[in-house]
Amino acid sequence: MIILRFLVLLFNVVVITLLVYNMIQLYKRDIPSSKKNVIWFAGGVLLIVPLAIIFGIIPFSMVYLLIYPVAVSFFIYLIREEKVL
Repeated sequence: MIILRFLVLLFNVVVITLLVYNMIQLYKRDIPSSKKNVIWFAGGVLLIVPLAIIFGIIPFSMVYLLIYPVAVSFFIYLIREEKVL
């Protein structure tokens, strides 16, 4: 269980770094503010969830391990698609 918790923590560090980087890149782009606000809100929620689990506000579960990577992947996909438009 300790190894699993360490791997989840390592995964969270990588994901948080990637999310922060993408949100900084989003700030530099010229897109409508309504789209930018939605992306900032979604990114903020995705940044808060791992911290809530680390601090014990939300209990750690297998659902988190299944849903969080999909949510992050979808978020990054939406940001990448925004670059194309």
